[in-house]
Amino acid sequence: MFIHCAFVCAIVFAVLPVSAANEGVPNKADFNKTYSAIINTTSEAIYEFSYSEMKNKTTAVRVTTALLSDYKKEFPVIVVIRQQRQTMSWTMPLYLEYNENATPFETVSRILCPLDINHRPDKPEDQSFFVDVSTFSQTPLNFTLMATKIADFQVSTGTPKEIYITPSEPQYYMYTFPRGIDSVMVHATSEDERCAVMSIQSIQCPVYDLNVNVEFEGKYQTMTKQAAIQIERGDYPGDSFYVIFVLKPLDKVCSSELETILPAGFKREKNITLEIKTTISGDKYYWGMLFAIALFGSFYLIAFCIGCFYHGCSKHRGIWMIPESQDQNSESMDNPARPLNTRTGASTYGSIHNQDADDEHNDLLSTTIKTATSSALSTTRNSTNASDNMSISSLDSDDIDFLKDADSEKDVFRTKTELFVCDLSRKKYKKQARNYAIYWRNLVAISIFYGLPVLQLVFTYQKVLNVTGNLDICYYNFNCAHPWGLVSSFNNIFSNIGYVSLGILFLFLVYRRKLIYALAVQQDKSMKKELGIPQHFGLFFAMGLALIMEGVMSACYHVCPNYSNFQFDTSFMYIIACLCMLKIYQTRHPDVSAKAHTSYLVMAFVIFIAVIGVIYGTNIFWIFFACVYMLFYLVLSVHIYFMGRWKIDKGIFRRMFMMCRYDMLRCRRPMYPDRMVLLVFGNIINWVIAVYGAVYHSPDFATYLLGIFIGNLMIYCTFYIIMKLRYGERIHYLAGFIIGGAVVVWGFALYFFFSNLTSWQKTPSRSREGNKDCMLLEFYDAHDIWHFLSSIALFFSFLVLLTLDDEMVSFHRDQIHVDNIAQMFKSFGKLFGRKRSSKKGRKSTTDSSENDDSFESDRRLLPCRIAKTPVHDDAVVHLSPVQPGLCLSCSKDKTVALYDYENHNLIDRWTGHERELTKIRNGKTSNNIFSASRDKSIKMWKSGNPNCLQEFNGHELVVTAIDLNHDDSWLCSGSRDNHVKIWDVNTAQCLLQSNIHRNLVTDVKFVPGTHLLVQTGEDKEVRLFDTRTLQVVHSFPRKHYIQMACDVSPDGLYCVTCSNGFGGKGCEATLWDIRGRSIVHEYRDHGEAVESCIFLPSIDEKKIIATTSRDTTIRLWDMNTKECLTCFPVAGSGPLTSIICYDDLSLCVSSFNSGIISLQLSPDDFSLHQTGQF
Repeated sequence: MFIHCAFVCAIVFAVLPVSAANEGVPNKADFNKTYSAIINTTSEAIYEFSYSEMKNKTTAVRVTTALLSDYKKEFPVIVVIRQQRQTMSWTMPLYLEYNENATPFETVSRILCPLDINHRPDKPEDQSFFVDVSTFSQTPLNFTLMATKIADFQVSTGTPKEIYITPSEPQYYMYTFPRGIDSVMVHATSEDERCAVMSIQSIQCPVYDLNVNVEFEGKYQTMTKQAAIQIERGDYPGDSFYVIFVLKPLDKVCSSELETILPAGFKREKNITLEIKTTISGDKYYWGMLFAIALFGSFYLIAFCIGCFYHGCSKHRGIWMIPESQDQNSESMDNPARPLNTRTGASTYGSIHNQDADDEHNDLLSTTIKTATSSALSTTRNSTNASDNMSISSLDSDDIDFLKDADSEKDVFRTKTELFVCDLSRKKYKKQARNYAIYWRNLVAISIFYGLPVLQLVFTYQKVLNVTGNLDICYYNFNCAHPWGLVSSFNNIFSNIGYVSLGILFLFLVYRRKLIYALAVQQDKSMKKELGIPQHFGLFFAMGLALIMEGVMSACYHVCPNYSNFQFDTSFMYIIACLCMLKIYQTRHPDVSAKAHTSYLVMAFVIFIAVIGVIYGTNIFWIFFACVYMLFYLVLSVHIYFMGRWKIDKGIFRRMFMMCRYDMLRCRRPMYPDRMVLLVFGNIINWVIAVYGAVYHSPDFATYLLGIFIGNLMIYCTFYIIMKLRYGERIHYLAGFIIGGAVVVWGFALYFFFSNLTSWQKTPSRSREGNKDCMLLEFYDAHDIWHFLSSIALFFSFLVLLTLDDEMVSFHRDQIHVDNIAQMFKSFGKLFGRKRSSKKGRKSTTDSSENDDSFESDRRLLPCRIAKTPVHDDAVVHLSPVQPGLCLSCSKDKTVALYDYENHNLIDRWTGHERELTKIRNGKTSNNIFSASRDKSIKMWKSGNPNCLQEFNGHELVVTAIDLNHDDSWLCSGSRDNHVKIWDVNTAQCLLQSNIHRNLVTDVKFVPGTHLLVQTGEDKEVRLFDTRTLQVVHSFPRKHYIQMACDVSPDGLYCVTCSNGFGGKGCEATLWDIRGRSIVHEYRDHGEAVESCIFLPSIDEKKIIATTSRDTTIRLWDMNTKECLTCFPVAGSGPLTSIICYDDLSLCVSSFNSGIISLQLSPDDFSLHQTGQF
């Protein structure tokens, strides 16, 4: 007992001095003077600072405290600053991270939130604030305190300002828009690479200026060496904003590298230069767009002029117009099928034997082929109607591949040491044209299924950026990012207009050429079968479409460029490179090109590899990729060298070894020297590229892989042109001009491509180190210039392929050499198991191309907190609002729950109903909660009490509707028993009731400020009751569908109901004028029954209605214009049963499958963003 009394006395004596100190008068303190004091658990220090405040001047005060004594972490010094309208506090030491190893900061310096202009007096008036310093430490602690006024708190346009910050000493300054300036660029630079955050916040208190909260408000960027944010005047009320700089305690946010171990005593600090610049005017936007339109519009004008000249009306100037004098080719006309070797001399293209050495063999073979072909040609000349059936071109090698004589014939034609186009253009023209048309048709389908999810994803990213203010989401060149509308960098998007416009122009040119060729064939039938390069336009159309889609996908990528959507910008570049190689090959190998579905399958595999390389680019992957790539290229080279006559099977390596061991050692000269040179050269280049990647690991695997394709395309194209020149084939002067232009433009384009303004392989802050100012018209940066030049270069490259062989139009196909890269793409078909028909004359299976890549838009873009355990075990059927952050719900699991969805905490749960619940209602003036159930009863609950306080019995069937009047004294209920009843809440006695035949009640609502009650039912009527007598005073015109729910506007003037249609019919909400007793509007767009409807708080005098439906969408409507402002789908949720909204524009929606979803409504664009699920 004695010990107990002594302990109590000790506590009393220990507490009394502190209380006395709290009652003391604060010490008057002056600015710019350092105060020092010693405090402990029995004493505290209070200082009062006073200054003058007036309306036209912002006064900012900085308070700096420092702890000088040794301390214990459990007993910090607590600093509390009390101002007129708020408080601010911190501890010494200050910990800015939530972990055990956080660095303590003994010195803390903070700026007090200045009074905004609305709370400052018109005349100078004294203001005071108090600084209270205390601790629970029994050991005396010494501290210092100083308060200073910031003289240059306002920042001016164009005036650089030097700023010094530490993690515990953040800085912020105020900027006010001058007259005539509507947009500015806030630009910050630093010499060191320490990680900091620059934030733009509205003029309001509190100001979030610590590491733990700087991202809570406004727009922000992490920065190392520079940061830039463009600010619009209209986004900030009062035409002012704060610029906040916070230094991170660690660099892990800004760097992917390991944290550097700093020496003892090192002070983390950063010097920043802040400058606010004016941005370009609206006229510069239009001049920039007009420049791009004029630039690419000039190509249409030039193309029109060249088309008139190059394909003019003159017979001799038009392409594909055959010269009248063909005497020199008469011999060839009689014998279009050339022998194996027709040239004199020591060697020919692909041949190592001279003519004399093989005379006997050639004569025999020549006679055999000539006999067959002469017969066919004579038939052709005698009967033009049967030309397609009797011509040698009608022989389809695929139709007879399983016959031994067909294999022998293919060997005869495809293993000749000197190949001509007539040897590889033997199939029917119409069939081949259909096959090549599949390329662009399949690409249309691929583009649609690929492009639509891309559009959805990137614009959702943009909305997330606009709502959250997190500018680290997207990797822009912020120094030259010009926003327009919802997009943050309009210039990077618009600069892709070149790809689209030039792609469309290329399609026009190809289509015009196709028409001209069709006219030429009508004049001379021999052009289709005997003269010039076989003209197939399907690949050209696919190339033009790919160029258009490259522009569209590049624009989508630049809506929000980041690590997640890098493939959007490169996928169609892979397709373009593959299509160009296919086209070069198909030009002289029309019979043996790969099928469209095979080609697109290879391209899809390439894109898949690109994704794997970017996401999992480890050492093992790089080594594996290099080995597989070199092996693949070697096997493909062997297959190409032997014109596809070597089978790709498990014995190929043994055959390669035997050939090297015997043939190469005995014969120093290869059988096909030109082919060998190209393949050796290609293998060397590709092996070097593979080894380089395995050793140095390019940080951008997607660009590395694209470089492989572009490099091989350049090799192939160069080889094709060299072979043309070697065999005396002329290149038209227009094609030569285009080739030169393409080379020059590609050179300049690559220079701007490697400018490296941004890099999604780095962190956002590291990427911004490469940001540079605009280069063209103050609107376009270096990457935009790359878009312009690369689109022009690609267009020129396409034109090269389109016009390169125009001079060969009058040559017979037995005079046009093949470039001897035969079977390159044919081998792809065999590698992937291409099937042939086993029956001669049987049509092959229809070619198709499936888009194997499926892209799914991840809707969880905002920080979305999902509860580990759902609140309810079954479908949630109804909600009732309590206050922001609290949601009252009922479910088919027979329970009522009150849930704090901001902190994910279940506050209360009530059970007692015997069957599923149908409705829930929260009292407006009391804490009473009312629940209706299929057990025919209504129960009253109270928060904190698990027991039922009151039970309302009297309905004979399920209770489907309940509502409370304005003061919670009356409860109205409706049931499927046709009854509407009014109850006294205190006594649970039924005061009034109404029974209307077939009136199966679905919902009831009291009308504020009146004696009216709105009721909906399954008889499709909406009724108004007088609550004093419960008599029907008006019935609105009957609808065609059951009315599911209703709500009344806060002013009591309007009522909205919703109905349960199907398949889009009747799935609507209806607005009724309660005073005028008439229908006002109908809101139609839902695809299934509309389950609930409510009025939302007005936003900028705009009245909004929200509806939810079984089609799993939430729609917001402008009440007056009927415009659908937002449609937000909740994937996988099942029917959405109820919706509630709070004054802070947060919403909750109940569902069958996904529990309750919390959302936030943006007042700027009326968009919805999911914030949680529970």
